[in-house]
Amino acid sequence: MYTAEIARALKARGHEVEIFCPLPGKIANLITPSGISVCDRLSDLPFVPEVIHGHHHLPLMAALARFEHTPAIHLWHGTRPWVERVPDHPRIKRYVVTSDRMAPRLRAEFGIAEDRVRSLPNFVDTERYSHVREVAKTPGRAVLFGQSGFYPHELEMLEQACADNGLALDKVGYAYGNPRPRPEYFLPDYDIAFAVGRSALEAMASGCAVIPIVPQLAGARITEDSLETWAASNYSPRYFTGADRFDSAWMAQQLQSWDPEDIAAVTQQVRQDFTLERAIDRLERLYEEAVQAPYDAGSQAAFASYLEWMAREADGLWAQTATAQNELDKLRAENARLKAQDVPPGPLPDAIEPVAKAQLSQSARSDAARRARIEASGLFDPGWYRRTYEDVAASGVDPLVHYMQIGWSEGRSPSAYFDGRAYLDTHPDLEAEQITPLEHYLSRIDALTNSLRAPGAQSTEA
Repeated sequence: MYTAEIARALKARGHEVEIFCPLPGKIANLITPSGISVCDRLSDLPFVPEVIHGHHHLPLMAALARFEHTPAIHLWHGTRPWVERVPDHPRIKRYVVTSDRMAPRLRAEFGIAEDRVRSLPNFVDTERYSHVREVAKTPGRAVLFGQSGFYPHELEMLEQACADNGLALDKVGYAYGNPRPRPEYFLPDYDIAFAVGRSALEAMASGCAVIPIVPQLAGARITEDSLETWAASNYSPRYFTGADRFDSAWMAQQLQSWDPEDIAAVTQQVRQDFTLERAIDRLERLYEEAVQAPYDAGSQAAFASYLEWMAREADGLWAQTATAQNELDKLRAENARLKAQDVPPGPLPDAIEPVAKAQLSQSARSDAARRARIEASGLFDPGWYRRTYEDVAASGVDPLVHYMQIGWSEGRSPSAYFDGRAYLDTHPDLEAEQITPLEHYLSRIDALTNSLRAPGAQSTEA
Protein backbone atom coordinates (compact mmCIF):
# COMPACT_ATOMS: atom_id res chain seq x y z
CA MET A 1 0.00 0.00 0.00
CA TYR A 2 3.00 2.34 0.45
CA THR A 3 3.38 2.93 -3.30
CA ALA A 4 -0.37 3.13 -3.88
CA GLU A 5 -0.92 5.79 -1.19
CA ILE A 6 1.99 7.94 -2.35
CA ALA A 7 1.05 7.68 -6.03
CA ARG A 8 -2.57 8.63 -5.42
CA ALA A 9 -1.62 11.54 -3.17
CA LEU A 10 0.83 12.90 -5.77
CA LYS A 11 -1.80 12.55 -8.47
CA ALA A 12 -4.29 14.45 -6.29
CA ARG A 13 -1.79 17.34 -6.08
CA GLY A 14 -1.62 17.61 -9.84
CA HIS A 15 1.53 15.62 -10.55
CA GLU A 16 1.72 13.32 -13.55
CA VAL A 17 2.45 9.89 -12.13
CA GLU A 18 3.17 6.55 -13.79
CA ILE A 19 4.35 3.34 -12.10
CA PHE A 20 6.83 0.86 -13.54
CA CYS A 21 6.66 -2.64 -12.07
CA PRO A 22 8.12 -5.65 -13.91
CA LEU A 23 5.51 -7.95 -12.36
CA PRO A 24 2.37 -5.99 -11.36
CA GLY A 25 0.33 -7.60 -8.61
CA LYS A 26 -3.02 -7.07 -6.92
CA ILE A 27 -2.06 -3.62 -5.60
CA ALA A 28 -2.14 -2.38 -9.21
CA ASN A 29 -5.93 -2.80 -9.07
CA LEU A 30 -6.04 -0.22 -6.27
CA ILE A 31 -3.97 2.28 -8.23
CA THR A 32 -5.40 2.29 -11.76
CA PRO A 33 -8.87 3.58 -10.72
CA SER A 34 -7.11 6.81 -9.74
CA GLY A 35 -6.02 7.30 -13.36
CA ILE A 36 -2.46 6.09 -12.74
CA SER A 37 -1.11 3.54 -15.18
CA VAL A 38 0.97 0.59 -14.02
CA CYS A 39 3.22 -0.71 -16.79
CA ASP A 40 5.68 -3.59 -16.96
CA ARG A 41 7.82 -2.04 -19.71
CA LEU A 42 9.59 1.30 -19.49
CA SER A 43 8.99 1.81 -23.20
CA ASP A 44 5.27 2.05 -22.41
CA LEU A 45 5.68 5.17 -20.27
CA PRO A 46 3.93 8.05 -22.09
CA PHE A 47 6.45 10.68 -21.01
CA VAL A 48 10.03 11.24 -19.91
CA PRO A 49 9.90 11.72 -16.13
CA GLU A 50 11.46 14.72 -14.43
CA VAL A 51 12.43 12.55 -11.46
CA ILE A 52 12.51 8.81 -10.72
CA HIS A 53 11.25 7.59 -7.37
CA GLY A 54 12.72 4.12 -6.81
CA HIS A 55 12.39 1.39 -4.20
CA HIS A 56 13.79 -1.94 -5.49
CA HIS A 57 17.22 -1.72 -7.09
CA LEU A 58 16.59 -3.55 -10.39
CA PRO A 59 13.61 -1.45 -11.58
CA LEU A 60 15.36 1.72 -10.37
CA MET A 61 18.56 1.01 -12.28
CA ALA A 62 16.57 0.02 -15.36
CA ALA A 63 14.76 3.37 -15.23
CA LEU A 64 18.04 5.26 -14.83
CA ALA A 65 19.42 3.47 -17.90
CA ARG A 66 16.28 4.19 -19.91
CA PHE A 67 16.11 7.89 -19.01
CA GLU A 68 19.75 8.93 -19.07
CA HIS A 69 19.18 12.57 -18.11
CA THR A 70 16.67 12.01 -15.29
CA PRO A 71 17.73 12.16 -11.62
CA ALA A 72 16.33 9.83 -8.97
CA ILE A 73 15.71 9.32 -5.28
CA HIS A 74 15.91 5.90 -3.65
CA LEU A 75 13.74 4.89 -0.68
CA TRP A 76 15.41 2.27 1.48
CA HIS A 77 13.16 0.25 3.80
CA GLY A 78 15.80 -2.21 5.05
CA THR A 79 18.36 -4.82 4.07
CA ARG A 80 15.89 -7.62 3.44
CA PRO A 81 14.77 -8.96 1.07
CA TRP A 82 17.44 -9.02 -1.66
CA VAL A 83 15.47 -6.62 -3.86
CA GLU A 84 16.09 -3.92 -1.22
CA ARG A 85 19.83 -3.90 -1.93
CA VAL A 86 21.08 -0.28 -2.12
CA PRO A 87 22.43 0.65 -5.57
CA ASP A 88 25.10 3.35 -5.89
CA HIS A 89 24.72 5.67 -8.87
CA PRO A 90 25.58 9.39 -9.18
CA ARG A 91 22.13 10.25 -10.55
CA ILE A 92 20.53 8.90 -7.37
CA LYS A 93 20.69 12.31 -5.73
CA ARG A 94 18.96 11.42 -2.47
CA TYR A 95 18.85 8.22 -0.45
CA VAL A 96 15.81 8.25 1.82
CA VAL A 97 15.46 6.14 4.98
CA THR A 98 12.33 5.57 7.06
CA SER A 99 14.06 6.00 10.42
CA ASP A 100 17.07 7.96 11.64
CA ARG A 101 18.84 4.84 12.89
CA MET A 102 19.03 3.47 9.36
CA ALA A 103 21.04 6.41 8.03
CA PRO A 104 24.49 5.45 9.42
CA ARG A 105 24.16 2.01 7.82
CA LEU A 106 24.03 3.54 4.34
CA ARG A 107 27.51 4.94 4.83
CA ALA A 108 28.95 1.97 6.72
CA GLU A 109 27.51 -0.81 4.53
CA PHE A 110 27.13 0.81 1.11
CA GLY A 111 29.49 3.78 1.12
CA ILE A 112 26.75 6.40 0.57
CA ALA A 113 27.91 9.88 1.59
CA GLU A 114 26.00 11.46 4.45
CA ASP A 115 25.09 14.57 2.43
CA ARG A 116 23.04 12.40 0.06
CA VAL A 117 20.96 10.82 2.87
CA ARG A 118 17.61 12.14 4.06
CA SER A 119 14.99 10.81 6.48
CA LEU A 120 11.28 10.36 5.70
CA PRO A 121 9.45 8.92 8.72
CA ASN A 122 6.69 6.42 8.13
CA PHE A 123 3.23 7.88 7.83
CA VAL A 124 -0.46 7.08 8.09
CA ASP A 125 -3.31 8.17 5.83
CA THR A 126 -5.59 9.83 8.38
CA GLU A 127 -8.42 10.15 5.86
CA ARG A 128 -8.41 6.39 5.42
CA TYR A 129 -8.04 5.85 9.18
CA SER A 130 -10.81 8.27 9.97
CA HIS A 131 -12.44 6.41 12.87
CA VAL A 132 -10.74 6.85 16.24
CA ARG A 133 -11.80 4.77 19.24
CA GLU A 134 -12.37 6.25 22.68
CA VAL A 135 -9.72 4.92 25.04
CA ALA A 136 -11.17 2.54 27.60
CA LYS A 137 -10.48 3.00 31.30
CA THR A 138 -9.63 -0.68 31.51
CA PRO A 139 -8.35 -2.60 28.47
CA GLY A 140 -10.09 -5.82 27.50
CA ARG A 141 -9.11 -6.68 23.90
CA ALA A 142 -5.73 -6.95 22.23
CA VAL A 143 -4.55 -7.78 18.71
CA LEU A 144 -1.28 -9.07 17.31
CA PHE A 145 -1.35 -7.07 14.11
CA GLY A 146 0.73 -7.87 11.05
CA GLN A 147 3.92 -8.95 12.77
CA SER A 148 4.93 -12.60 12.26
CA GLY A 149 7.96 -14.86 12.59
CA PHE A 150 7.31 -15.80 16.22
CA TYR A 151 8.12 -19.26 17.49
CA PRO A 152 5.05 -21.28 18.55
CA HIS A 153 6.08 -21.13 22.21
CA GLU A 154 6.32 -17.33 21.97
CA LEU A 155 2.76 -17.09 20.70
CA GLU A 156 1.63 -19.37 23.50
CA MET A 157 3.47 -17.16 25.99
CA LEU A 158 1.79 -14.02 24.63
CA GLU A 159 -1.62 -15.67 24.69
CA GLN A 160 -1.09 -16.78 28.29
CA ALA A 161 0.20 -13.35 29.30
CA CYS A 162 -2.93 -11.71 27.90
CA ALA A 163 -5.24 -14.30 29.48
CA ASP A 164 -3.57 -13.94 32.89
CA ASN A 165 -4.16 -10.20 32.73
CA GLY A 166 -7.77 -10.28 31.54
CA LEU A 167 -7.13 -9.59 27.86
CA ALA A 168 -8.70 -11.42 24.93
CA LEU A 169 -6.09 -11.74 22.15
CA ASP A 170 -6.74 -11.96 18.42
CA LYS A 171 -4.02 -12.59 15.84
CA VAL A 172 -4.49 -10.91 12.45
CA GLY A 173 -2.41 -11.67 9.39
CA TYR A 174 -1.76 -14.32 6.75
CA ALA A 175 0.67 -16.10 9.07
CA TYR A 176 -2.20 -16.78 11.47
CA GLY A 177 -4.74 -17.86 8.87
CA ASN A 178 -6.68 -14.67 9.56
CA PRO A 179 -5.97 -12.06 6.87
CA ARG A 180 -8.16 -8.96 7.17
CA PRO A 181 -7.54 -6.48 4.34
CA ARG A 182 -9.06 -3.35 5.93
CA PRO A 183 -7.29 -2.57 9.20
CA GLU A 184 -8.89 0.88 9.29
CA TYR A 185 -12.19 -0.91 9.93
CA PHE A 186 -11.21 -3.41 12.66
CA LEU A 187 -8.37 -1.71 14.56
CA PRO A 188 -10.72 0.62 16.51
CA ASP A 189 -12.21 -2.54 18.07
CA TYR A 190 -9.04 -3.12 20.11
CA ASP A 191 -7.60 -1.47 23.19
CA ILE A 192 -4.06 -2.73 22.62
CA ALA A 193 -2.15 -3.55 19.43
CA PHE A 194 1.12 -5.47 19.35
CA ALA A 195 2.63 -4.02 16.17
CA VAL A 196 5.73 -2.47 14.58
CA GLY A 197 6.46 -0.13 11.64
CA ARG A 198 3.53 1.29 9.70
CA SER A 199 1.21 -1.17 11.43
CA ALA A 200 2.06 0.50 14.73
CA LEU A 201 1.32 3.95 13.29
CA GLU A 202 -2.01 2.79 11.89
CA ALA A 203 -2.99 1.33 15.25
CA MET A 204 -2.00 4.48 17.15
CA ALA A 205 -3.93 6.62 14.65
CA SER A 206 -6.99 4.45 15.39
CA GLY A 207 -6.76 5.11 19.13
CA CYS A 208 -5.06 1.88 20.20
CA ALA A 209 -2.32 1.68 22.78
CA VAL A 210 0.64 0.19 20.92
CA ILE A 211 3.23 -2.16 22.38
CA PRO A 212 5.92 -3.09 19.83
CA ILE A 213 7.16 -6.68 19.98
CA VAL A 214 9.37 -8.71 17.67
CA PRO A 215 10.43 -12.35 17.84
CA GLN A 216 12.44 -12.91 21.03
CA LEU A 217 12.13 -9.33 22.27
CA ALA A 218 9.37 -7.35 23.97
CA GLY A 219 9.09 -3.59 23.92
CA ALA A 220 7.08 -1.20 26.07
CA ARG A 221 3.93 0.80 25.46
CA ILE A 222 4.55 3.85 23.30
CA THR A 223 3.86 6.98 25.33
CA GLU A 224 3.74 10.66 24.50
CA ASP A 225 7.25 11.01 25.95
CA SER A 226 8.69 8.02 24.07
CA LEU A 227 6.96 8.50 20.71
CA GLU A 228 9.85 10.39 19.12
CA THR A 229 12.37 7.78 20.28
CA TRP A 230 10.21 4.94 18.93
CA ALA A 231 9.80 6.80 15.62
CA ALA A 232 13.60 6.89 15.26
CA SER A 233 13.62 3.06 15.24
CA ASN A 234 10.46 2.74 13.11
CA TYR A 235 8.51 1.58 16.18
CA SER A 236 10.49 -1.63 16.54
CA PRO A 237 12.47 -2.92 19.53
CA ARG A 238 16.20 -3.06 18.89
CA TYR A 239 17.96 -6.36 19.41
CA PHE A 240 20.90 -6.48 21.83
CA THR A 241 19.43 -3.63 23.90
CA GLY A 242 17.37 -5.77 26.26
CA ALA A 243 15.99 -9.22 26.96
CA ASP A 244 12.38 -8.63 28.01
CA ARG A 245 9.97 -11.45 27.29
CA PHE A 246 6.30 -10.99 26.64
CA ASP A 247 5.26 -13.07 29.62
CA SER A 248 2.60 -12.48 32.26
CA ALA A 249 4.80 -10.34 34.51
CA TRP A 250 5.80 -8.12 31.59
CA MET A 251 2.15 -7.76 30.51
CA ALA A 252 1.12 -6.84 34.04
CA GLN A 253 3.80 -4.14 34.06
CA GLN A 254 2.45 -2.69 30.82
CA LEU A 255 -1.06 -2.54 32.23
CA GLN A 256 0.07 -0.92 35.48
CA SER A 257 1.08 2.14 33.47
CA TRP A 258 -2.27 2.25 31.60
CA ASP A 259 -3.09 5.92 31.07
CA PRO A 260 -6.10 6.78 28.85
CA GLU A 261 -5.11 10.45 28.63
CA ASP A 262 -1.58 9.61 27.51
CA ILE A 263 -2.83 7.06 24.95
CA ALA A 264 -5.23 9.66 23.52
CA ALA A 265 -2.39 12.21 23.40
CA VAL A 266 -0.22 9.76 21.42
CA THR A 267 -3.06 9.27 18.94
CA GLN A 268 -3.48 13.02 18.55
CA GLN A 269 0.24 13.55 17.98
CA VAL A 270 0.43 10.75 15.41
CA ARG A 271 -2.55 12.14 13.52
CA GLN A 272 -0.91 15.56 13.51
CA ASP A 273 2.78 14.84 12.87
CA PHE A 274 2.93 11.57 10.92
CA THR A 275 0.37 12.08 8.20
CA LEU A 276 0.43 11.19 4.53
CA GLU A 277 0.10 14.86 3.64
CA ARG A 278 3.26 15.74 5.58
CA ALA A 279 5.09 12.87 3.90
CA ILE A 280 4.08 14.16 0.46
CA ASP A 281 5.28 17.66 1.41
CA ARG A 282 8.63 16.13 2.28
CA LEU A 283 8.76 14.06 -0.90
CA GLU A 284 8.06 17.10 -3.07
CA ARG A 285 11.04 18.86 -1.47
CA LEU A 286 13.23 15.82 -2.07
CA TYR A 287 12.14 15.66 -5.72
CA GLU A 288 13.06 19.34 -6.08
CA GLU A 289 16.46 18.74 -4.50
CA ALA A 290 17.12 15.90 -6.94
CA VAL A 291 16.08 17.95 -9.96
CA GLN A 292 18.17 20.95 -8.91
CA ALA A 293 21.30 18.89 -8.19
CA PRO A 294 24.08 19.05 -10.81
CA TYR A 295 23.89 16.47 -13.58
CA ASP A 296 26.76 13.98 -13.75
CA ALA A 297 27.75 13.66 -17.40
CA GLY A 298 29.72 10.48 -16.73
CA SER A 299 26.93 8.73 -14.92
CA GLN A 300 26.44 6.08 -17.62
CA ALA A 301 29.80 4.54 -16.70
CA ALA A 302 28.49 3.96 -13.17
CA PHE A 303 26.35 1.10 -14.45
CA ALA A 304 29.52 -0.97 -14.85
CA SER A 305 30.05 -1.50 -11.11
CA TYR A 306 26.38 -2.35 -10.65
CA LEU A 307 26.45 -4.88 -13.49
CA GLU A 308 29.68 -6.36 -12.13
CA TRP A 309 27.92 -6.93 -8.82
CA MET A 310 24.89 -8.41 -10.59
CA ALA A 311 27.21 -10.71 -12.58
CA ARG A 312 28.68 -12.03 -9.34
CA GLU A 313 25.19 -12.55 -7.94
CA ALA A 314 24.09 -14.37 -11.10
CA ASP A 315 27.19 -16.57 -11.14
CA GLY A 316 26.62 -17.46 -7.49
CA LEU A 317 23.01 -18.31 -8.25
CA TRP A 318 24.12 -20.38 -11.21
CA ALA A 319 26.56 -22.35 -9.06
CA GLN A 320 23.96 -22.89 -6.36
CA THR A 321 21.62 -24.43 -8.88
CA ALA A 322 23.77 -27.48 -9.45
CA THR A 323 24.36 -27.90 -5.72
CA ALA A 324 20.67 -27.54 -4.91
CA GLN A 325 19.61 -29.91 -7.69
CA ASN A 326 22.15 -32.52 -6.59
CA GLU A 327 20.99 -32.24 -3.00
CA LEU A 328 17.35 -32.57 -4.00
CA ASP A 329 18.16 -35.67 -6.04
CA LYS A 330 19.94 -37.18 -3.03
CA LEU A 331 17.03 -36.37 -0.72
CA ARG A 332 14.50 -37.89 -3.12
CA ALA A 333 16.61 -41.03 -3.46
CA GLU A 334 17.12 -41.34 0.30
CA ASN A 335 13.44 -40.76 0.95
CA ALA A 336 12.52 -43.47 -1.55
CA ARG A 337 15.01 -45.87 0.05
CA LEU A 338 13.67 -45.28 3.55
CA LYS A 339 10.08 -45.72 2.39
CA ALA A 340 10.99 -48.98 0.66
CA GLN A 341 12.77 -50.30 3.75
CA ASP A 342 10.33 -48.80 6.25
CA VAL A 343 13.25 -47.26 8.15
CA PRO A 344 12.29 -44.59 10.72
CA PRO A 345 13.63 -41.12 9.85
CA GLY A 346 17.01 -40.11 11.22
CA PRO A 347 18.40 -36.68 12.13
CA LEU A 348 18.09 -33.77 9.74
CA PRO A 349 21.08 -33.49 7.38
CA ASP A 350 22.55 -30.01 7.29
CA ALA A 351 23.59 -30.01 3.64
CA ILE A 352 20.58 -28.12 2.30
CA GLU A 353 21.95 -24.91 0.84
CA PRO A 354 19.74 -21.79 1.00
CA VAL A 355 18.82 -20.59 -2.47
CA ALA A 356 18.25 -17.05 -3.68
CA LYS A 357 14.89 -15.52 -2.87
CA ALA A 358 12.17 -15.73 -5.48
CA GLN A 359 8.55 -14.68 -5.55
CA LEU A 360 5.88 -17.31 -6.12
CA SER A 361 2.19 -16.46 -5.99
CA GLN A 362 0.25 -19.26 -4.37
CA SER A 363 -2.96 -17.82 -5.76
CA ALA A 364 -1.71 -18.65 -9.25
CA ARG A 365 -1.86 -22.36 -8.40
CA SER A 366 -4.85 -24.36 -7.23
CA ASP A 367 -4.58 -26.23 -3.95
CA ALA A 368 -4.76 -29.48 -5.90
CA ALA A 369 -1.83 -28.50 -8.11
CA ARG A 370 0.19 -27.34 -5.13
CA ARG A 371 -0.55 -30.57 -3.27
CA ALA A 372 0.45 -32.70 -6.24
CA ARG A 373 3.71 -30.80 -6.60
CA ILE A 374 4.63 -31.20 -2.93
CA GLU A 375 3.74 -34.90 -2.92
CA ALA A 376 5.79 -35.49 -6.09
CA SER A 377 8.86 -33.92 -4.46
CA GLY A 378 9.06 -36.66 -1.86
CA LEU A 379 9.96 -34.07 0.75
CA PHE A 380 6.67 -34.18 2.66
CA ASP A 381 6.29 -37.17 4.96
CA PRO A 382 2.72 -37.35 6.37
CA GLY A 383 3.56 -40.15 8.79
CA TRP A 384 6.51 -38.26 10.22
CA TYR A 385 4.42 -35.08 10.42
CA ARG A 386 1.74 -36.86 12.49
CA ARG A 387 4.28 -38.50 14.80
CA THR A 388 6.19 -35.26 15.32
CA TYR A 389 3.19 -32.97 15.82
CA GLU A 390 0.80 -34.76 18.14
CA ASP A 391 -1.77 -31.97 17.98
CA VAL A 392 -2.14 -32.57 14.24
CA ALA A 393 -2.61 -36.31 14.78
CA ALA A 394 -5.16 -35.66 17.53
CA SER A 395 -7.15 -33.25 15.36
CA GLY A 396 -7.56 -35.72 12.51
CA VAL A 397 -6.67 -33.01 9.98
CA ASP A 398 -4.90 -34.10 6.80
CA PRO A 399 -1.18 -33.46 7.54
CA LEU A 400 -0.45 -31.86 4.18
CA VAL A 401 -3.51 -29.60 4.41
CA HIS A 402 -2.35 -28.54 7.87
CA TYR A 403 1.17 -27.80 6.62
CA MET A 404 -0.03 -25.83 3.58
CA GLN A 405 -2.55 -23.75 5.53
CA ILE A 406 -0.84 -23.00 8.82
CA GLY A 407 1.90 -25.44 9.79
CA TRP A 408 4.60 -23.86 7.65
CA SER A 409 4.00 -20.38 9.15
CA GLU A 410 4.46 -21.85 12.63
CA GLY A 411 7.91 -23.10 11.62
CA ARG A 412 6.89 -26.74 11.35
CA SER A 413 8.94 -28.98 9.08
CA PRO A 414 7.42 -31.08 6.29
CA SER A 415 9.74 -34.00 7.02
CA ALA A 416 12.86 -34.95 8.92
CA TYR A 417 14.93 -33.82 5.95
CA PHE A 418 13.72 -30.24 5.66
CA ASP A 419 14.05 -27.78 8.55
CA GLY A 420 11.08 -25.43 8.16
CA ARG A 421 12.08 -23.05 10.96
CA ALA A 422 15.64 -22.69 9.69
CA TYR A 423 14.38 -21.99 6.18
CA LEU A 424 11.98 -19.30 7.45
CA ASP A 425 14.78 -17.70 9.47
CA THR A 426 16.90 -17.60 6.31
CA HIS A 427 14.05 -16.31 4.14
CA PRO A 428 11.93 -14.08 6.45
CA ASP A 429 10.11 -12.42 3.54
CA LEU A 430 8.23 -15.65 2.77
CA GLU A 431 5.75 -14.99 5.56
CA ALA A 432 4.75 -11.63 4.10
CA GLU A 433 4.50 -13.19 0.63
CA GLN A 434 2.62 -16.23 2.00
CA ILE A 435 4.86 -18.80 0.37
CA THR A 436 5.55 -22.09 2.11
CA PRO A 437 9.28 -22.79 2.53
CA LEU A 438 9.01 -26.13 0.74
CA GLU A 439 7.25 -24.64 -2.30
CA HIS A 440 9.75 -21.79 -2.42
CA TYR A 441 12.62 -24.27 -2.36
CA LEU A 442 11.09 -26.45 -5.09
CA SER A 443 10.05 -23.57 -7.36
CA ARG A 444 13.47 -21.94 -7.22
CA ILE A 445 15.24 -25.19 -8.03
CA ASP A 446 12.86 -25.90 -10.91
CA ALA A 447 13.16 -22.40 -12.35
CA LEU A 448 16.93 -22.34 -12.23
CA THR A 449 17.26 -25.89 -13.50
CA ASN A 450 15.05 -25.05 -16.47
CA SER A 451 17.20 -22.02 -17.25
CA LEU A 452 20.30 -24.19 -17.26
CA ARG A 453 18.64 -26.71 -19.57
CA ALA A 454 17.30 -24.05 -21.95
CA PRO A 455 18.49 -24.31 -25.56
CA GLY A 456 21.57 -22.20 -26.15
CA ALA A 457 22.46 -21.92 -22.46
CA GLN A 458 26.17 -21.25 -22.16
CA SER A 459 28.80 -20.84 -19.49
CA THR A 460 29.10 -17.42 -17.91
CA GLU A 461 32.84 -17.41 -18.41
CA ALA A 462 34.13 -14.91 -20.95
